[in-house]
Amino acid sequence: MPRDSSAYRGMTLFTDVGERKYLTSAERQTFYSCLGVLDNPKDRSFCEMIFWTGCRPSEALALTALNIDVAERVVVIRSLKKRGEMKGRHYRPVPVPDDFMERLASIHDLRGEAARRDERLWTFSRTTGWARMKAVMQAAGLHGEKACAKGLRHGYGVHAAVNQVPETRIKKWLGHESLATTEIYLDMAAPEDRHMAERMWAA
Repeated sequence: MPRDSSAYRGMTLFTDVGERKYLTSAERQTFYSCLGVLDNPKDRSFCEMIFWTGCRPSEALALTALNIDVAERVVVIRSLKKRGEMKGRHYRPVPVPDDFMERLASIHDLRGEAARRDERLWTFSRTTGWARMKAVMQAAGLHGEKACAKGLRHGYGVHAAVNQVPETRIKKWLGHESLATTEIYLDMAAPEDRHMAERMWAA
């Protein structure tokens, strides 16, 4: 899709005054290191789910034991923002690290009979989910537009692009309808830019 598409123009990783809307790699790690500020393991697993999958809070809250494939280390997320005929019926599998899956399985009892329960993993509201996320952001010293679940989601996309994950895979993992949306992360995540700039500075 061409860069001048309306879908692309409508997406940006900066505010009107140039404030960044995404967490950098270092900020993501600081956020992750501060998850312990949440006393309840289920609260921590909610925030960690968004960290490792880049899903939206509403998508995380819709997850049940049936969406967690412990053996394959995959979370199957229903894309809630798909339009038209696919709305509400589009699922995307997102791989997660082994250690996170082990914690998730232990905290939410995802083995044996419990793995077949069609019950939400987190029963609190979106407002409560946002509050849990905010508590970790504050503990990490993160403020402004980027200090929210969307900032963590955007940071996931940028981090994936920096690590040269193919754009089609980023599109799939984040549940984008168009590659034009995914391209905003590629524009922000060209590590060669700094290498080229460093050569220029040394010239």
